[in-house]
Amino acid sequence: MRADGHTYLVVNAVPGDHIAFKQVEKRRGALRGELISIVESSPDRVSPSCPVASQCGGCAMQFLNPAKHSEVKSSWVFDAFSSCRHLHATYLPSDPVSAAARRRIRWYIGHDEQGTFLGFRAKASHSVVRHDLCMSATPSLNRLRQELEGSAELVALDAYESVQAIELDDGIHLILEGASFPSGLDIPFQQIDGMLLQWWHRCEGVTRPLHKPVQQFHDRLPTGEVGDISLLVGPDDFIQGLTEGNRLMIEQILEWSEGSSFVVDLFSGIGNLSLPIAAAHGSRVVGAEHNDASVRAANANAKRLNLDANFIQANLFENFSIEPLAGADLLILDPPRRGAKKVCSMMGRLLPAKIIMVNCDVASGGRDGEMLQSLGYRLHTLRALDLFPYTGHVEAMSLWVR
Repeated sequence: MRADGHTYLVVNAVPGDHIAFKQVEKRRGALRGELISIVESSPDRVSPSCPVASQCGGCAMQFLNPAKHSEVKSSWVFDAFSSCRHLHATYLPSDPVSAAARRRIRWYIGHDEQGTFLGFRAKASHSVVRHDLCMSATPSLNRLRQELEGSAELVALDAYESVQAIELDDGIHLILEGASFPSGLDIPFQQIDGMLLQWWHRCEGVTRPLHKPVQQFHDRLPTGEVGDISLLVGPDDFIQGLTEGNRLMIEQILEWSEGSSFVVDLFSGIGNLSLPIAAAHGSRVVGAEHNDASVRAANANAKRLNLDANFIQANLFENFSIEPLAGADLLILDPPRRGAKKVCSMMGRLLPAKIIMVNCDVASGGRDGEMLQSLGYRLHTLRALDLFPYTGHVEAMSLWVR
């Protein structure tokens, strides 16, 4: 919202609304306001499909007509990179994606007069909101939550802070978080909707299986005409929240990476973006990632798939050795929300011919893009991609050339 020359973030306001609000705080560099009343409704305002939309902190765009979501989110990407766009740069707005497809979820433990339940936290609060059905989650995860609530006493859910679930192609990792390791826990069920479950316990950063043999699950990734490959994904490995969105991202990267024989993948995770390139184009891949477990997983996946890829541990927010990373045909940059300021400042020494940047925070992406531009790179293509339906987040993908 714009008022008195300032921009405010106001929960449950919709573009085009005229509202009364009050400023409540400034957090993470942004002024925030609390909605008091709607003076005049936007024509794009709708009644939310979710009955707890006004309370739950999970989906910030429930009051906006879903037909407008892609347009609004695409405009965020377009505006964030405004200082880098030029006449000949291609811009690709976001296409709609499936809403009920969120495959990675963290529920928090709540208590009310009906008993113990699993829900999402309320907006700007640690209180937990009970819900019957999450419209963003996959059907299997909704069913899993119901089964867990029905087994709350047997599983001793009261002892935990949260439960994480990661749905993959051939099974679900289920992680109980926040209590000491249980002794003698009887696993109440090991399948949901025909999918296998692997139960885990996590406390103080250590994840241990709750039953053996340990089930291994995989994520299927596209590689163009070669067909899909399967990446082994553990309970601590990061994956994108939507299968469909992740595949769209990889398909775009495969198109942009054609002809690249040496690919460097920074913030590489388990190789989600670069191993498909190695499989599709026969490229040599060198990746760097701070998390040791992700580096081990990426190397294990490369070896299992017989791909020419090697991943190393490096703190990409500090000084790191560029020797194995310099002179690539293509450099992939997929940083966390804080961006990749340090890496971008070193691009004059890394000297890749092309850069693909993927940003889950478009503001930091636009800032990093300005740094690339100052070092002689030109924005070739900018694409918005919605990997977070109904939320106030959007992914920015950009291709840069020298």
